Amino acid sequence: MTSAVVASAPARPLTQRELGPADLDAVEALHRVAIGPIARPEVVKPESRAYFESILAGRGRTVGLCDGGALVAYGILQHEHTPKDGPHRLLNVAPSRAVGRLAGASVHPSYRGQGLQKALIAGRIDLAPADMLLFSTAAPVNVPSWSNLVAGGFPISGIELFFGGYARYVMVRDGSEPDDGARIVVDPLDTDRQKALFAEGWRGYGRGRSDTGATGLVLARPR
Repeated sequence: MTSAVVASAPARPLTQRELGPADLDAVEALHRVAIGPIARPEVVKPESRAYFESILAGRGRTVGLCDGGALVAYGILQHEHTPKDGPHRLLNVAPSRAVGRLAGASVHPSYRGQGLQKALIAGRIDLAPADMLLFSTAAPVNVPSWSNLVAGGFPISGIELFFGGYARYVMVRDGSEPDDGARIVVDPLDTDRQKALFAEGWRGYGRGRSDTGATGLVLARPR
């Protein structure tokens, strides 16, 4: 069993392991610490203890990063979906297709800025069967989340409303790469323009800067 989360930077290399039911308390505690005392569902969806319990019991697989015996980061790969959150219609794939969702990740605030989100993305890709279609979602306002996923091979293909009406990018690991042609940098909060561009076949492939110097999403057409 992993002990409670800690509040100091690592003094030794972190270890990675798959988490199980015995880690429920530590996963839930880390999630609460990571999202902070004020819930902001427009940025990150707060999860319930029951959700974590179902994932750790077999509804998904979870990668954990530990500093000694303390859990400092985790990432969930969800492979069983309820009819309510079933992704097959969203992704326009057959119901028989195996689909996995990079469903949530948390890093203790004291361990941020060390590339742990990228390590969790890679760890979950390694957990997935080779024939499983992987996707994820991220709030347009959560720049670190979507930019890490894009860098990990999850281009943005659309914007949908989830969790009671909050905007989320839909990101699918389909192996596509941007064409060498035109690039457009758009404001991540300009939902209407992005929806129009996604409908025309553009996809989000990176983080960039607008003419004003603001953070933007770089769109291009896939090859």
